[in-house]
Amino acid sequence: MVLLIDAPERRTRRERYDDHRDAEALAWAWRCACEGTGLGRTVDTPTGGTTTTPKVTAVRLGRHPELLVALLPGQLPADVRAVANRLAPHLGAVALRVEPRTPVHVRVTLLDADPLDGTVALAAGSGLHLGRDENGAELRVDPAELPHTIAQGVTRSGKSVWTYGLLAQLAHRPDAVVAGCDPTGLLWRPFTGSRHTPWQSSGLADPGAHEKVLVAVVEEMETRIDGLPLDRDTVAVGPALPLIVVVLEEYPGLLRVLDAAKTRGDDPGARLRALVSRLLAEGAKAGIRVVLLAQRAEASVVGAFERAMCSLRVSFRCDNRASVELLHPGAPAAVADAHTAALPGVALLSRPGHELSRIRAPFLGGYAEYVAAVSGRLPS
Repeated sequence: MVLLIDAPERRTRRERYDDHRDAEALAWAWRCACEGTGLGRTVDTPTGGTTTTPKVTAVRLGRHPELLVALLPGQLPADVRAVANRLAPHLGAVALRVEPRTPVHVRVTLLDADPLDGTVALAAGSGLHLGRDENGAELRVDPAELPHTIAQGVTRSGKSVWTYGLLAQLAHRPDAVVAGCDPTGLLWRPFTGSRHTPWQSSGLADPGAHEKVLVAVVEEMETRIDGLPLDRDTVAVGPALPLIVVVLEEYPGLLRVLDAAKTRGDDPGARLRALVSRLLAEGAKAGIRVVLLAQRAEASVVGAFERAMCSLRVSFRCDNRASVELLHPGAPAAVADAHTAALPGVALLSRPGHELSRIRAPFLGGYAEYVAAVSGRLPS
């Protein structure tokens, strides 16, 4: 093991001795913690079982000590991240940051505070600001590259504030239209009188209005697909043909209301489900994206098809592990359990080509700030 020290000539002999002792103690604590979390491997030998763990090859001391760790054959950085919250307490840390360094090494940084503590301001920049991950990277996506999305979270988990931030960024873009259904009656109030209003339905006084809005979006989708040139299979969105983002606020609740209105000859819930299914299946090629919002993306309402089509999945605090695993299959049990106590604004995010990650959602403010951000920018 190598001990890395900045400006070693400034250290006395006693200080260097203490540094080596602390580094050895940290490496030993790492080994013991790996054994306890199952990150090591035990092989039976004639003299008994021998446990091998990822080896600490270098240590850098300081306020945030760093370990350079050689992974065992077949291991990935994700294997270390999966048990990071169990390793951290035994290393004297609140959290660990695990970063690939070489194909077979990771750098493990010991943090004295959760990197997602505090708030992240909603920042202007290229693309839509979705949040910040544990490594401090800002997560942004070009609106045209935004996939179909599901976001879930219990009351006061931060889901609504994340939604406010997303809509505030879309509202003033000339290349985007915000459409959809809002049974709560609150989400679309700042959009009143704008170019977005014809594509929006609000409240439950007229449940049929939600179906009419989605019918209009489906008709627009069909028109766009029919007008595709022979050499293209997707439309090019822009100010002349804007991206349509269809937000379905409290989607399970809306379906329950429509299902309650079912009669022998009329099933509004089934029709709404069919419209949403078409948008999910065909909308991407027509410049249409669906954002499903729910307190819990329960399987009886948001089925396997909807979850499969929504490749961006965001879970704020959930009431149990099963809710997390529903949107993030394969999530480590420890991560799913810990997320049931997540702070407001902290979410788990799954997206194509990336590992499951914890993020801090950008903070626009409360409802008043949302209204000001939307209505203060909107052209009529």
